[in-house]
Amino acid sequence: MSFLESFVQALESLRANKLRSILTMLGVIMGVFSIITIMAIGNATEEYIDSQFERIGANLLQIGYKNLTVENEEWLRLEDIETIKKAAPEIKNVSTYIQRMGTLRMDTKTRDALVYGTTAQYKDFTPMEMAAGRFLSDFDVSLRAKVVVVDEYFAKRYFNKTDVVGEIVRLKTPSGSNYNLKIIGVTKAENDLMAGMLDNENMPTYVYMPITTVQQMYYNNKKLDSIMVSLDNDVDYTEVGNRIVRALELNKGKEDVYITYSTQDAQKIFSSIIGVISGVLLVIAVITLIVGGIGIINILLVSVTERIREIGIRKALGAQKRDIVLQFITESIIMTGISGLIGIILGVIGGNIIAQMVNIPPVVDLPVIIMAFMGSVLLGLIFGVYPAKKAADLDPIESLRYE
Repeated sequence: MSFLESFVQALESLRANKLRSILTMLGVIMGVFSIITIMAIGNATEEYIDSQFERIGANLLQIGYKNLTVENEEWLRLEDIETIKKAAPEIKNVSTYIQRMGTLRMDTKTRDALVYGTTAQYKDFTPMEMAAGRFLSDFDVSLRAKVVVVDEYFAKRYFNKTDVVGEIVRLKTPSGSNYNLKIIGVTKAENDLMAGMLDNENMPTYVYMPITTVQQMYYNNKKLDSIMVSLDNDVDYTEVGNRIVRALELNKGKEDVYITYSTQDAQKIFSSIIGVISGVLLVIAVITLIVGGIGIINILLVSVTERIREIGIRKALGAQKRDIVLQFITESIIMTGISGLIGIILGVIGGNIIAQMVNIPPVVDLPVIIMAFMGSVLLGLIFGVYPAKKAADLDPIESLRYE
């Protein structure tokens, strides 16, 4: 019997039991669908994160604390920026920030806010663009100006327009103090992963204020959360980071307090986390695929039992063992192959839908699609061997007597 004849007979057998064949194929379909979707979302997320780090820049260093609790004399302060500049003359730019919580009031409406107290240079460390007005200036910082920069989502939700420069909002701090702030700028909204979160009124909005103003409003606390520096691409950021830490330790008279990490380090951490999560989900998807394969074995064994007389007749007419084996393996491969194709199509569609929901570009690699299809075919070959061998080993005389 030729492969073509086996192929035709296998199709006829599947067509004769449509519902059973479809239900058997569902396990493989869901397995392949899960693999394609997981890989698409994982690749898309990783590419998105890489693109964001590229926009920020690869050679950025952040100086922070090794421990969550530090003594007052160990705090990073604004004057430490000069120490850092002297320790590393190759620094291109430097900025810092602190984060505080507050509540913004606009007439009768209120919104929780994450207040970033920062400097004019902070804009050079982020990919932000201005939709209206300007960002903070050195003049604002030196004067402790009561000004604020809001995002475009905030402006449209509470003022129904983007250009809200000159509008007044009221900030209430946790201590109960209230301050009138003048809006001087609006950051441009981006169609990115954070879009839904930033436009959700149940989540705090992000606003930027002069760091000196925030320090004064919040208990006159001089502690900085972090200091950031930018370097040229050809600079050894590890060596510069070590030099900065030594300078700070010498200036403070303390050791083992500060740590530096670069955007490259953060990028590696994010990539490894995504890789681990994708790997775990991929293992679950593969298990689903294997369970689907076991279902195929079960159905093919049932099919062997139902067709014992047919097998006996074929053997009596001269069919060889290899002909019986070829037919059943072909039937198994067709089921898993069709299941693989359907799973790939659904996976690509599902990956695109999920990617659009979280506002990241979908990424479906052709090698992944090819591997998923070849894997489903290989699954059919592996799980079709035992039923095919069992059918081929049937005694033709006993088969003809089977009722």
